[in-house]
Amino acid sequence: MVSAILSGVVFLFFYPPKVLRKTAGERVVLNFDKPIKRQEVSHIITPDVLGEWSFEDSLVKNHLFRTLVFTPAIAFEPDTEYRVDLSNIVNTFGAGKSGNFSFSFRTAQLNGVELEEAVLPLPKITLIDVPQDWQDYPLSCEAASLKMALAAKDISVSEDEIMEKIGYDPSPHIGNFWGDPDKAFVGNIYGEMCETGYGVYWEPVARASNYWRNSEAFSGWTISQLIKELELGNPVIFWGTILNNGTLTNCSWWYAKEGKRVKAFKETHVRTAIGFIGDADSPSKIIINDPLSGRVYWDTADFMKNWAVFGNSGVVVR
Repeated sequence: MVSAILSGVVFLFFYPPKVLRKTAGERVVLNFDKPIKRQEVSHIITPDVLGEWSFEDSLVKNHLFRTLVFTPAIAFEPDTEYRVDLSNIVNTFGAGKSGNFSFSFRTAQLNGVELEEAVLPLPKITLIDVPQDWQDYPLSCEAASLKMALAAKDISVSEDEIMEKIGYDPSPHIGNFWGDPDKAFVGNIYGEMCETGYGVYWEPVARASNYWRNSEAFSGWTISQLIKELELGNPVIFWGTILNNGTLTNCSWWYAKEGKRVKAFKETHVRTAIGFIGDADSPSKIIINDPLSGRVYWDTADFMKNWAVFGNSGVVVR
């Protein structure tokens, strides 16, 4: 009995996850025999395809994912061979050996149609070269988003350096009184949202960013203003919520020192917009680096709905 338990522990912690099944069609789906660590695995598709890597099939809600999915932002080319390469596949605890995996697939021809006639012009893609980065702490999405935006301007800083410039509001959480996210980071960066930790809004983040690069905090922007900055190569940090659907948990229950009521939601989240697909006057998708989920491609309508929660607010880094 003890031997069996030890064998199971070794299998879970030491050996890397293995691909049990792979499918490729409109999207690529890879099923693993045990959960993988999202932040560690590297993935490449050749020829290069813009698209979103996501994780599914969690053993616990939003944790311990066993399926990796690639959904192209623009459909795969017909009658084309693609190669998928994964590296540094480790278990969700990040312990033990890492593994690699590769496979190729060919997309189908278009029946009864000459390929030259069938292939439509690709939509215009505007994309700033912004490396993906994962937030270091449970509540550091603002610092991680700014770190990515500054990296687009060839400025390398850590989240800790950014937080030092943003600053922490030391106000204790007493009854209905707490800190002011319009002035500094409220609560513990390791904390639980709206209980022991919260975050910070755009003005303090812009002030911190100006230490390294000219930046501007804003509210009430239009999609045209955002697109104009992206066309100029300027990433835009924006405030929204974790999900685009579902009911928000309003935790606007506290007052700052001056008696100002703080607008807050438990689902508050910050990301960096880095590009768009389509024409500037009518983009179909906004391209985003999310410090929790990776690179994502949102329909413009979904982006606008999310952005509107905090009055279309954010920070542009120029």
